[in-house]
Amino acid sequence: MAVSPNDISQRIERGFASLKLQLSQWDDVEKSNHIGVELIVPALFSYLQRESENGSLVLDFPCKINLECMHKERMSQFNLSTLYAQQPSSALHSLEAFLGELDFDRVSHHMYHGSMMASPSSTAAYLIGASQWSDEAESYLRHIVSNGVGHGDGGIAGTYPTTHFECSWILATLLQAGFHHDDLECEGFQGLVGILRASLEDEGGIIGFAPHTADVDDTAKAILALKLSGQDVSPDTMIKIFERRDHFTTFGTERDPSLTSNLHVLLCLLHQPAVSQYSSQIVKATRFICQMWWSNDYRVKDKWNLSHLYPSMLLAEALTRLVLVIDSGELLDDIDSDLRCRLSVSLFQACLRIMLDQSEDGSWDGSQEQTCYAILALSHARRVSFFDDLRHEIQTCMNKGVAWLRSSILQPEDLPWTSKTAYNLAFVAEVYKVAALKAAHCTTSSKGEIGHSLPFASILGELEGHLHLVRQTALFAPLDEWQVRASLIESSFFVPLLQAQRLQIYPREGSDVGADKYLSIIPFTWVGCNNRTRTFASASWMYDMMMLSLLGYQTDEFIEAVAGPAFGQSKRLHSVIDQVFNGLHNEGWSLTSNGNMDFDTPNALKNISNQIQNIHDSSSLAIECVEVSLTKFVKYVTNHESVCRSSSWDREQLVQECRTFLHAHATQLEDNARFASQKTGDILNSPAQTYYNWVRTTGGNHVACAYSLAFSNCLVSANIGHGKEVYPTVVQKYLSNAIARHLTTMCRIYNDVGSILRDSNERNVNSIHFPEFSGCVGQEGRKKCLTQLGEYEHACLNLALHELSQETIRRQIPSRIEFDSRKLSILRLFCDVTDLYDQLYVVRDLSSAIRAKESS
Repeated sequence: MAVSPNDISQRIERGFASLKLQLSQWDDVEKSNHIGVELIVPALFSYLQRESENGSLVLDFPCKINLECMHKERMSQFNLSTLYAQQPSSALHSLEAFLGELDFDRVSHHMYHGSMMASPSSTAAYLIGASQWSDEAESYLRHIVSNGVGHGDGGIAGTYPTTHFECSWILATLLQAGFHHDDLECEGFQGLVGILRASLEDEGGIIGFAPHTADVDDTAKAILALKLSGQDVSPDTMIKIFERRDHFTTFGTERDPSLTSNLHVLLCLLHQPAVSQYSSQIVKATRFICQMWWSNDYRVKDKWNLSHLYPSMLLAEALTRLVLVIDSGELLDDIDSDLRCRLSVSLFQACLRIMLDQSEDGSWDGSQEQTCYAILALSHARRVSFFDDLRHEIQTCMNKGVAWLRSSILQPEDLPWTSKTAYNLAFVAEVYKVAALKAAHCTTSSKGEIGHSLPFASILGELEGHLHLVRQTALFAPLDEWQVRASLIESSFFVPLLQAQRLQIYPREGSDVGADKYLSIIPFTWVGCNNRTRTFASASWMYDMMMLSLLGYQTDEFIEAVAGPAFGQSKRLHSVIDQVFNGLHNEGWSLTSNGNMDFDTPNALKNISNQIQNIHDSSSLAIECVEVSLTKFVKYVTNHESVCRSSSWDREQLVQECRTFLHAHATQLEDNARFASQKTGDILNSPAQTYYNWVRTTGGNHVACAYSLAFSNCLVSANIGHGKEVYPTVVQKYLSNAIARHLTTMCRIYNDVGSILRDSNERNVNSIHFPEFSGCVGQEGRKKCLTQLGEYEHACLNLALHELSQETIRRQIPSRIEFDSRKLSILRLFCDVTDLYDQLYVVRDLSSAIRAKESS
């Protein structure tokens, strides 16, 4: 068919126009998980510009600078000459990135069965760049065009063939779902086993998705498939080739490590006959997996599958198996209590979020394969003891998913797998469906048989007492009880982590504070709100905010019980606070990578408890104790690892709010002392401020809300915004500050509503002690007026949130779309948590009582 030059030119112009439109919406290159994107895309842009008329093509897009930085960094670590060596490099899969730079004649020895590492585009690049034509490579490409995914219509696979991938995934998926190899015994089954066995022997113990494309994923999956088929293969070569300092790499070199690759390795090692032989590798993979899960915001991503449900399914499989091994007594000394808590959080979140994400029709995202992933993950969850209270809901989710699967057909546009392009594998998709149907109806015991080695039973019993409490709040009263219970279970895994750090900043021995019963409810306030709104903020963000909540309570107690008696009505406490902040950059204090305090001079903190006990005997000793403890607190907050990676603006706001918070405590001490000195009456005589001004300054600043929000902003800036300012414009800054002020005011008001009796007994200034409330009839009248003011502040908060959301949309730029969406979601979550605390204060005063001191 004849095509005119003019027609070709018009097609090229339309292609360029389409490319520019698509690029204008590309803002997530840093999260892109397609193979070699940082190598291939810049090279393709360069080729296009070279081919355009006079090099006039200009391609500008939101993440262009980020892509160029990624390309520069990757190339600085890559030596082209490695492609000429006998040992194959993973870059052979992406030779199209090196046209004009590589001597293609010197890489011909890497061709296998006509392809360059089973990549059609890399093979085509070889034909373009080599000085001699290869009939074998041409035959490979012609075969793909006619028989591959496009079946002659022009579509070309990103990767071909995928022989080992399909063989190992089919076998392992069926055998893990409840089929025994005797159930599958047939010529085809033995054929798949034979292919994998022979390939591992021929290629020295490691294989890839196709012959001579070695990677850890396919190696681990093949070894697992053979083990489940009754044949043992050693993973030693896999470990030797792919193990790194803190994880397993998919190939020899890569831009970013893969969560699913490490999950495949973990599953493979946990099925070995002598598990303890590989304890160090198992712990390494487990720590990496948990760290990846904990640091991930919203839905987890991985480079080999576009669905968040795929890594969630693998995580459920791997960690369930790990807990089973720990139950058996193996690895008991290798997996410490901290890691057990973290893997329990990861496992529980992965499965609960799957349940919460199910569509009304019973599917997950209307996708057959993704629905299969979800069902398979839940089939593992129901075997674990800490899901016992949710077994009915788990089975209901699975049954609804199965009903949808039976009534639907596989859609051709369902393309979950990714390499250079998104694709599906019909056989693998069908196997997942068979496996999901099998797993959903496998007979299980009435209670989970796995997880009894995890010491959470006593904690769960304590948290059960909170169920009635939180069900009385407006936020959680409408929720199904199982969802509230699920969040309480998830919360239980954070409690030991907080308990391990409860004495990190403030010593309690010898101080005049009651038991810190609030510690067990703190995790639920963050977990419950996170699950309720489906925000799914990262576990690390939640843990850091839990720690800050704990420190908020402890700071309040410490200043009342320790700093108050030490300084009395003196202004010296303000001076101490200023000295702490002025000395922020002094040596001797640092934070570990997980945010815990580390001291270069441990003797500086020795015997603090004794100092507190002797607080009345030595004024200088007491002041030293207060200064050391407050310094630890300030250093923890302002030198936190994520805070140090946040924008300078957000860090400065945090320092200011933290300083204001402590000064407000010192001022409150003075106000309390003045109130306590009044001989009669429960109305504050001649206060320095009107109630309106007090509740927005000293009263509001005295609660931990504002500095906690500033701390959250730093976490969001560092871990989601990669150091960007969270609120970059003057209007956003103003509105975010307005939100903080309304939150603090509201928090002060509701805190006072719930603590009227305690404050009156301890002679602490409460809102109702201000003269403005003297016209109210009785204590109930004052409480009613105070509640009305709280409702007003809540309305103002909602208005400010709405205005900030609208302003963010109005001023949005493409490179910040996802970041802006997440920052607002997490801000709303923070507001919900604050609202929950306010509602809980009304139901029950959560603070520890300060024990009245006996008169000397």
